[in-house]
Amino acid sequence: MNFKIITIPETQTEVCLHRDRNEEGEEIVRITALVISLTGTEPMLETVVRFADTSSAQFFVGDYSETSARGFLKQCSEEERIGVSENHI
Repeated sequence: MNFKIITIPETQTEVCLHRDRNEEGEEIVRITALVISLTGTEPMLETVVRFADTSSAQFFVGDYSETSARGFLKQCSEEERIGVSENHI
């Protein structure tokens, strides 16, 4: 699996995963989401995960769940110090 969108039901926040290669030719999965902060802005949260091979990256995307998406949103919002309502995670 190379692409997946997970929607958090309460807020309709979409977490998108996309398998790709970086400039060095490494397998990566880019995880992104647009969230609505407590101040009303819409920051884009993003992280990139590197993998040793294509199969591992594809399995990661296939196995990624709503629980994983919620964890991603929580971790990124804390790291970026973005006040996000618990209703959005």
